[in-house]
Amino acid sequence: MNEYMFIYEGGDKNWFETATPEEIKTVMGQWGAWFQQLEASGHLRNPGAPLGPGGAIVSRNGSGIKTDTALPEVKELIGGYSIVAANSLEEAVKLAQGSPHLNDRVPATVVIRPVIQV
Repeated sequence: MNEYMFIYEGGDKNWFETATPEEIKTVMGQWGAWFQQLEASGHLRNPGAPLGPGGAIVSRNGSGIKTDTALPEVKELIGGYSIVAANSLEEAVKLAQGSPHLNDRVPATVVIRPVIQV
């Protein structure tokens, strides 16, 4: 099996601040159930983690290293990631379709990228 990274883009960046405790419990339960299903089928390699807001971008622009903590280059919210195993990209796509991230009421995407074993 190959490994794929699921990158959860979009969604409501303020959800944790605006959701009720009951809503958070329900959604976290959906994620837990999905991860249990992936684990039981032998596909889950690493559930990953949600990512907080903010951060920094460190880049080299030809005249030295630049650090930007404003993140204006980030067009889409990256909410988290997971690593799954699948026999093909097509199978990874099918697995991603079960992600609770896609249940969000606002536009949400699961980007799937192959992990290269070195």
